[in-house]
Amino acid sequence: TNCRNRRVKCDESKPVCGRCRSRNLECNPPEFIVHDRRSTRPRSTIQRQSNDSDTPLPIFPSTPESTYDVFRQIQYAQLPDPEAALHSIEPQLPIMTDEVIDLVLKYQSGIGAWMDVLDHSSNYRRQVTRRAASSALLMYSICALSAKQMSLVAEHSVWEPVAGRFYGQSLRLLIHDLNQLDARYDEVFVATILLCSYELLAIPGPDYRKHLEGVSSLLRSHLSSITTDLDKASFWIYARHDVAMALINYCPTLVAASEWPDAMTGSNLEEDAVGNKVLWLLAKVIELRFAPPGSINPDDRRESLREIGTEIDKWWDDLPSTSRGLSSGEVSEDGLSHLWFCVQSAAAGLLYFHMAKILLLEEYIQPQDPNVLEGRYEHESCIEQLHHHSRGIASICFSPGVRDGVLVVAVNPLYYAAKYAPSLSLKVKIWALLDKIEKELGFHTRTRVMELQRELESQISHNV
Repeated sequence: TNCRNRRVKCDESKPVCGRCRSRNLECNPPEFIVHDRRSTRPRSTIQRQSNDSDTPLPIFPSTPESTYDVFRQIQYAQLPDPEAALHSIEPQLPIMTDEVIDLVLKYQSGIGAWMDVLDHSSNYRRQVTRRAASSALLMYSICALSAKQMSLVAEHSVWEPVAGRFYGQSLRLLIHDLNQLDARYDEVFVATILLCSYELLAIPGPDYRKHLEGVSSLLRSHLSSITTDLDKASFWIYARHDVAMALINYCPTLVAASEWPDAMTGSNLEEDAVGNKVLWLLAKVIELRFAPPGSINPDDRRESLREIGTEIDKWWDDLPSTSRGLSSGEVSEDGLSHLWFCVQSAAAGLLYFHMAKILLLEEYIQPQDPNVLEGRYEHESCIEQLHHHSRGIASICFSPGVRDGVLVVAVNPLYYAAKYAPSLSLKVKIWALLDKIEKELGFHTRTRVMELQRELESQISHNV
């Protein structure tokens, strides 16, 4: 037996937790298991497994420190007794104060707009804030995220305590709602997205994957029931996070592209729907490019990449000319075009397109796969195409009128644009823009800039 089977609190020490070590037991680390609260399965059939007198992990008064902890505790905690739960279903209304109102206004004009960059219905600025008026969980999650962003771009000492206070309240409310038999999944999902976004602002980098694991487990248990506009908006925000995590960690997305809701089919030519479709295609490229060694037959992998490349080219061919950005005709010394986009979602979608093309082209210049190249000419052609897509990304990001939400989407594309920039001057400009994004928007870019600097130093030392 082990901690997970006995469902007792685990200190998660590696490779063997303290409890298992003291009892000389095999240690089996926990995995996320999120139960569907709308399941009709009788609660009386659920049995607790316990082989000793250890006390099960309580939900209260234990205080979670992240959404990861919330879902870990929910996994081990006993499911709520129906009769007991009936006494705690009363809705918890937010307490409106000047502070709360100020933070909601900042959210609507700031980070909420980022979240709606590929949603023409602006669900996270309109529907989420409307629901927050009668949901303390949603209201305080909004306040936590808004205050966290302010702590990164304004006075840290003023806003950080505010962010922490609302974040702690939100986590406790999230646990409470997850333990209600009639919990509204869409609101729980929205709150988890908001709090996960908070965590990605607060502790970026290697923990990116950990922050997403809780929400991905919740998502998997409800993939078939994503039907409302708000559910779809929440999913696509999650999908952008998942793709960004995969690019940073050079791994597949947590939720495979084949599992994504059937929301990218049909003939919807609205820029947000078109942008989400190319995001899905990018996720498919990432799945193949960063698949674990030996998990896919090389010939099958190459053929699948070719097929996805054809789909991406068709996406571009079907794209209305107005969605490609209108050029003034002027070209800078670095070869950048001045573009204007009628809607911001068109710019965001194009960034994902260029990103997908770069990942596909990288496959053909890998030194460990020389048989793919058919001579020096084809290799040079690939390099020129990489330069083209690098300039395409930079042209979008340096064009006037491109808003903050697009620049947040651009962080990973800008990294690859700098990596394949045809000139050092353009590379330096992109680095400066990445620095500016972190300083002015609070979105972490430092890790990517450091990677670029290391790559440049390596190239210089190699050429010396």
